[in-house]
Amino acid sequence: MITIKKILVPMELSNVSVPAIGYASSLAKNLDAEVILLHVMPMESLKQNFGGGYGEGLVVGPDTPGIKSQTSVEHLYQSKQQIMLSFLDQKIGPALRQNVKFRPLVRLGKITDEIIAAAKEEQCDLIVMTGREGSLRRLFGASVTERVVRHAPCPVLSMRPSAQVRTEKDERLQVSLIDRWAA
Repeated sequence: MITIKKILVPMELSNVSVPAIGYASSLAKNLDAEVILLHVMPMESLKQNFGGGYGEGLVVGPDTPGIKSQTSVEHLYQSKQQIMLSFLDQKIGPALRQNVKFRPLVRLGKITDEIIAAAKEEQCDLIVMTGREGSLRRLFGASVTERVVRHAPCPVLSMRPSAQVRTEKDERLQVSLIDRWAA
């Protein structure tokens, strides 16, 4: 029997990540697994936004607990981890954090390389990610999702943002219709 104890979810702090986080959380709850939320900061991002927070639709102000305006890289990592947990609470719901163990992980580098490296180093059993393939990516080469699928050390579940999921009540819902994944 296959055992899944660690699920890696690459996230970009936008609504595109929400379906993958929700689906991985549902799996983790049923399998008693840990969800590792990975946010990779490209080097360009570090140069442009050093010390700042970013994320689509986030409410982060100077009084947000755990988020400080620091200038060291270590403080930047800690700040990003707090932003990831705030994102999780705002987009998924705080009730889910009581039933599933989440661990934020922030890395700096090339997105695909860091996803693959984190999966190896953390000995993940599954990667769950939302792919958003556009025509430009198809023209200019493989997408992040395609490269992760090809080189990952474990199985990869790639979801489309418009995918359907089955609920506990055996209903089929569009992922985009699900606002909260709270248990």
